[in-house]
Amino acid sequence: MKRIALSAATAVVLATGAVAAVPATAAGAPAGYLQPTTSIEPAKGCVRLSPGMNGIKVKMVQRKLGLGSRWETMDSTTIRRVRTFQRRHGLRASGVVNRRTWNAMGFRERFCFDRWQARPALPADATRRQRVRTMIAFAMEYRGAEYVWGGAGRPKYGVDCSGLVLQSLYRAGLDPQPISIDKHVLPAYRTSKEMYEHGRLRHVRLARKKRGDLIFYRKDSTGDINHVAIYLGRGRMVEAKGDDVHVTRVGKHYYNQSIARTVVRPFS
Repeated sequence: MKRIALSAATAVVLATGAVAAVPATAAGAPAGYLQPTTSIEPAKGCVRLSPGMNGIKVKMVQRKLGLGSRWETMDSTTIRRVRTFQRRHGLRASGVVNRRTWNAMGFRERFCFDRWQARPALPADATRRQRVRTMIAFAMEYRGAEYVWGGAGRPKYGVDCSGLVLQSLYRAGLDPQPISIDKHVLPAYRTSKEMYEHGRLRHVRLARKKRGDLIFYRKDSTGDINHVAIYLGRGRMVEAKGDDVHVTRVGKHYYNQSIARTVVRPFS
């Protein structure tokens, strides 16, 4: 597992499952943990689609080239098709989708459209209840949206599990840096795993979960965190999985995954 710097309280929870006693700050979040914000650090630059990249633009390129869905990844087949397209249009056949190739494909969306981030909708002194309500309401706007590996954009373009959670956190006023939408599309980056291991996000025992907590699942074959959902209360959660974003029951085991023994409480 990747070595990270954990706060003392988080280390206790991950090691023992116990809930650490931590003092609250004036802002309402426990000391040492991420505090609410009224601004999100802007995305940096535009994503060029090089080998292994994922996300919304990959999906659009694959469908433009007649490939359908290939798990929304710039794999070898996609790259070959891009090169063929580039040769036919007098472009350098690099296999990388840059701004010129994107424009030649005729998309109406600008090359950087996938850098979109939800803006915080609450003042700095908003309560936990207001933040949880805002986060969940925003996540529910994605219901029925297409599942897209590496997606973290507006509902009409689709998202994956952690893209849904990341944008919903933004809307409620939490910026979990160094996690960002810039990293979300990278070949080996797993945002759900990074969220679970974030040293400034508070862990609580699964049995003490509350509405607005983040529920995580581990892949049975490796033990790695590979899925995240938002708990709605009464045994339900909203998630991006399978074909789309939907509400489902919280299960201990499903899709060759097992639920993690702690949840993350982003707002306290």
